[in-house]
Amino acid sequence: MSDNAIQTSFASGELAPSIFAHTDLSKYKSGAALMRNFFVDYRSGASTRPGTRFIMQAFISSKTVRLIPFQFSSSIAYIIEFGDFYCRFITNAGAVLETGFAISAVNNTNPGQVTAAGNNFLNGDWVYVTGVLGAAKYNNRFYTVGVSGATLTLFDVNGNPVDTTAFGTYTGGGLISRVYKIASPYAAIDLALLKFVQSASVMTITHPSYVPYNLSAVGPTNWTFTAISFGTSLSAPTGLGTSAAGGTGAYYSYTVTAVDASGQESVAATAVALDNKANITTTAGTNTVTWAAVAGAASYNVYKTELSTAGVVPTGLAYGFIGSATGTSFIDSNIVPDFTITSPIVYNPFIGNNPDCFCYFQQRATYAGSNADPTSFWMSQPGAFNNFNYSNPTQDDDSITDTIVSLQVNAIKSMVPMPGGLVMLTSKGAWQVSGGQGGAGGIGAITPINAIATPQAYNGASDVQPLVINYDIVYVQAKGSIVRDLSYNIYANIYTGTDISVLSNHLFLSYQITEWAYAEEPFKIIWAIRDDGTLLSLTFVKEQEIYGWAHSDTLGLFKSVASITEGQVDAVYVVAQRYIGGRFVQMIERLDDRMFTYSNTNPLDSPTLPIPCIRANAESAWCVDCGLQSALPTPAATLSADSSYGAVNFSASAAVFAIGDVGSIIRMGGGIAAVNTYVSPTQVLGTWTTSPSRIVPNDSLKTPVPQASGDWSLTAPFTTFNGLDYLYGQTVSILADGGVVTPQVVTNGAITFDNPVSLVTAGLGFRAQLQTMYLDVNDSGGTIQGKRKKINALSVRVVNTRGLQGGSTFGSLVPIKELAPQVVLGQPIPLVTADERFIMDPNWTVEGQICLQQDDPLPATVLGVIPEITIGDK
Repeated sequence: MSDNAIQTSFASGELAPSIFAHTDLSKYKSGAALMRNFFVDYRSGASTRPGTRFIMQAFISSKTVRLIPFQFSSSIAYIIEFGDFYCRFITNAGAVLETGFAISAVNNTNPGQVTAAGNNFLNGDWVYVTGVLGAAKYNNRFYTVGVSGATLTLFDVNGNPVDTTAFGTYTGGGLISRVYKIASPYAAIDLALLKFVQSASVMTITHPSYVPYNLSAVGPTNWTFTAISFGTSLSAPTGLGTSAAGGTGAYYSYTVTAVDASGQESVAATAVALDNKANITTTAGTNTVTWAAVAGAASYNVYKTELSTAGVVPTGLAYGFIGSATGTSFIDSNIVPDFTITSPIVYNPFIGNNPDCFCYFQQRATYAGSNADPTSFWMSQPGAFNNFNYSNPTQDDDSITDTIVSLQVNAIKSMVPMPGGLVMLTSKGAWQVSGGQGGAGGIGAITPINAIATPQAYNGASDVQPLVINYDIVYVQAKGSIVRDLSYNIYANIYTGTDISVLSNHLFLSYQITEWAYAEEPFKIIWAIRDDGTLLSLTFVKEQEIYGWAHSDTLGLFKSVASITEGQVDAVYVVAQRYIGGRFVQMIERLDDRMFTYSNTNPLDSPTLPIPCIRANAESAWCVDCGLQSALPTPAATLSADSSYGAVNFSASAAVFAIGDVGSIIRMGGGIAAVNTYVSPTQVLGTWTTSPSRIVPNDSLKTPVPQASGDWSLTAPFTTFNGLDYLYGQTVSILADGGVVTPQVVTNGAITFDNPVSLVTAGLGFRAQLQTMYLDVNDSGGTIQGKRKKINALSVRVVNTRGLQGGSTFGSLVPIKELAPQVVLGQPIPLVTADERFIMDPNWTVEGQICLQQDDPLPATVLGVIPEITIGDK
């Protein structure tokens, strides 16, 4: 007789072999021995990682490429491709293109040629072609061009001639657009140490070998790099003059500064003297100071020295404030100078001293670290981010220059503003810079007088910029092989943290993390690049005590990662180095969102019966790398349907149908229907093959919700899928209309099908593997560790899964029976949400582990495993 055990969660992720005997550890029971191309779903399951969508090849594949995010607004974001002295831009999974030129003719030759009058292209420019009619193989591809007036000769992005002799007959249309690119000041070899902070439409970038730069965005094709010029933006006043009434014996000296609308002062003007005039401290009278207007000045501050009666103009004395003027003159009627307010002293700390990192703190631009001063930091005047001037005596709004003084060299690597102060992560520990109060409840304004640096944790940080997740700072330790969190401890009154990689230490030993990015939605994952090209994932939900690591690989090496907000998700982009066409190339790719469309899976149900089960459509899965998906045209009309099952009448709000649409496929609201009758330009009849899930609430007829333009599609079936030229000669995994197709080798940029299909996703396949820990259950005789055991059968509790294999080892896997009731023959099986039970291979093992594997381009999410076990050695 066998007993049942259960593993209810995989929230602890892939645990290190050093944990395998630690069965008393609570996280042992929610861990895995292997999570390859799986990730921890924070809702407790283990899910196969999303595949990636091909965006474009890197402009220079032979050198380092780095992706950096730029969030222009809440709805507009860019990924910037930094390469060797260049930048290109990506938004919404597409390259940013310049305004295109109309194509008027094509020549199906080798190499191919197109005619685009008025183009301003240069030899070697990258271009993108869309909208060509007839010769559709020209479309949706990147080329480089040779330019001869209006005639453009086409080469691929690696400089090879493009043979267009079989591209089809051109019938009109087409647009050719240049890929937008700008010059960058950074060499590829230095990209790893770039650090960046963004404020509105300006990103400040620092590197210890370069002066700080601002990258500014005006529009999609209007970006500029500007070296930051430190100091006030206003010029000092010129043309100072003085006048006074008669008298003798008194000598004066005045200076003036210009003040802009934000209150920032210029450098003081060259002082002007007033010689041998009346002493207005004892004799009634006035002195007048004049100057020339300064462009951009809102007002002027006037300063003077103490009066001299020694027969000479006073020199070497301080100038105290006596008043302001909005015009270009000032009358001194014996005003006593205030020497607590003096004219600013010019200071630029970055002459030959390039800072390493940057942030904003309490309205001050803060720079820190440099090759010459690794432990120093510099804060600008409040609101004047390029002004580091100060006063004598010191004023609260002066710039701040300070140094971390400790028993070891604390080279500052990064800075994070937090409620208790500015947390500085250094090579040897963490420090908090504040106004002295400390704590996490908020502090007063920091000034040159009260600024204080307090040590926190003594764990150094690397050059990888830290991530702020909720109230935690997550950073890579100085040696690059440990990940720690840091948060304020109210009891200790300092920032403390823990090693959150210790349970998965095998993923870090002898490796380094070089880059990472956090994607909060939909899965709350940190994606990290390891120096060997492996992509690590950390699901981090501290309030639920979830710290689950896993690792992913691909046909190539992951080299860079970044994330930006696109709609309701955080889109993750990667650079993957792949060997294609006899050379290594670097591809820019976007991880799929791993969000499925849903449909009713019981087409035999009638509107009078209860609502059937809602299941995910397999065709919406994207489980291949560097992949491409066929287009789903979205007609410009709102579509309505009168039924959710069987025969259906589709009505459009505009003329979008044609007689040739018979046989085409309509997708709306999760449903899929085949058009079988053309009625009019606004009406067709069809048959649901998969019933929609978006139904009018409380409608007894279960009428589908009308879908606006862009939310439904009309697709003509095809047997040839083009556009895969970038995967020349590669064997690709294929999902067609939700069904797995035998892998094919890409030939002439295309793959073919024996039967017409309407939705194809094709790309490089990857294998996902999940292996449980050594089996451990309560046993009256003590531990079962070290005893032989056999798993007779296994129930796998899954969500949105198909194609999973299982066994006691990866060498004895068998397909797990799909549980999909009431499936219509000839239609793809929907993704399964159920318990799948199967008989295991009859092997006795000491480990008692379960192996699950996914080889098909389909998703799997394992919520838990329930083995039926027999224990021996009793």
